Amino acid sequence: MLAFGIRYLNGFVAATEPDDLECAEWPPHPGRIFMALAAAHFQTGADPTEREALLWLDGSTRGGEISPPQIAVPDAMQRAIVKHYVPVNDKSGPAKAVLHSLPITRDRQDRTFTRAWLQEDTAYCLWPDLDPPKAYRQALAQLCAKVTRIGHSSSLVQMWLAGKEEIVAPNWLPDETRATLRLRIAGPGTLEYLEREYNAMAVEDYANLEVATKTASNDKDRKRARNQLKERYADGQPPQQRPRLSLYHGYARAGTQPEDEAVPGSLFSPHYIALRLEREDSAYRALDLLGTLNIVKRWREALISQGNDASDRIRSLISGHSPDGKPLGDPHAAFMPQPFIGTEHAAGHLLGLGLALPEEVTRDERRELLKVIARARRLKLGPLGLWRLDAVTESSPPWNLRPDTWTAWPQGATQWSTVTPIAFDRHSKAKNQVDRQREQAAMIAKGCERTGLPAPREVIVTPVSAHLGVPPAHAFPKLKRKDGGERRHTHAILVFDEPVCGPVLIGAGRFRGYGVCRAIGFSEKDAE
Repeated sequence: MLAFGIRYLNGFVAATEPDDLECAEWPPHPGRIFMALAAAHFQTGADPTEREALLWLDGSTRGGEISPPQIAVPDAMQRAIVKHYVPVNDKSGPAKAVLHSLPITRDRQDRTFTRAWLQEDTAYCLWPDLDPPKAYRQALAQLCAKVTRIGHSSSLVQMWLAGKEEIVAPNWLPDETRATLRLRIAGPGTLEYLEREYNAMAVEDYANLEVATKTASNDKDRKRARNQLKERYADGQPPQQRPRLSLYHGYARAGTQPEDEAVPGSLFSPHYIALRLEREDSAYRALDLLGTLNIVKRWREALISQGNDASDRIRSLISGHSPDGKPLGDPHAAFMPQPFIGTEHAAGHLLGLGLALPEEVTRDERRELLKVIARARRLKLGPLGLWRLDAVTESSPPWNLRPDTWTAWPQGATQWSTVTPIAFDRHSKAKNQVDRQREQAAMIAKGCERTGLPAPREVIVTPVSAHLGVPPAHAFPKLKRKDGGERRHTHAILVFDEPVCGPVLIGAGRFRGYGVCRAIGFSEKDAE
């Protein structure tokens, strides 16, 4: 086993998500940890044994093996972003800043630094199946002792090789099939790429020649240095580039890997992607469940706009349409609201949004979809203001933000009730209320079968939900038809003969936030 312990000495992490410069990176990406080790290696003499150990760690000398680590991290709370004004390089001429009139001045530019406070100060990055040779282990321990920061220069750390006795259980595991996060990792060739970007030999050679042109003991040596400088570096000082790792791996929360097979479910995977909804700039403290259609519509549009470079398959999964604009016949991504419901004081406001994917989605497709989701973090909702979608990373998230709350996975449940009303595919032709409810119940049962669920034993059509905090059906806006008409909708209670797993999404609006059901009586104890 190989494990790194990382103690954040200031109690916070200062690092920026590569896809969102206003969001703190947490959990730390394994690739960032590797880059910190590489930087310590470059800046302290580039010991050959250290280099061999890093080549072994990134997989270059292990037959090109990619080994994403497990991660054990504490919960973090992002700080509000504050502007800091920092001086830039000296320049001649008057300054724009007040009270500056010297010939050489330094204007102050605003900078923002993203930070997140940590509930505890220590994290671990571990590879249970890796056992480095003794010389490499010693070299890695030596490198760990040299690492002073991970992320911004204010993100001070102490790093060491951790033993089995001190490591806590990991809460994030590499798992492309159930991934809800994508983290950068170090793969074969990473160290060589960092060496090229750091460009240490050329930079050092250029600096030595520059010094020689001015301090050589005689004119002949100074002239030779100038000629070599011009010949080798005609374009000026050799660059040192900021590295950008492009290799990502999916991570899933620990505990989503079942020991036994789950009960039957629908066409949608129970491992949907849950995101927290946070106010960024709005006059409202929360968004209401009744606004589901408009909020989901805006998120869908944001994903489509951020997926211009994605494959046709991913764009079709998001939009529900093929490249030629025709509706997909196969299942595609379904958007789900995640409101605060089910308790005595539930108010029904939205805590987050979810994206349910068809079971048939491959690991590569899920990875590409997570990339698009990471770009569409902000929702501009007009009069409702600006809102942000964040990954749910805490070890014990709120009950209504946990996927198993909405899917009853893996035990399943026999009784379900709607959270958003079920929209009907067609108008009822019945002439009285009893026949109308009977016909609507039959349409709902047919809708269950259409999504891969068994036909329920009983369907109770009701104007109100069985879940506390959910508004009555008549309060929800009607779903529009293509011809401009409105679809009727209703709440309902479904009773199955055998337990089933969700997501249970039924009706004409099942891809747009309507027809979302949740198990009745499924509590936090049932999920443990």
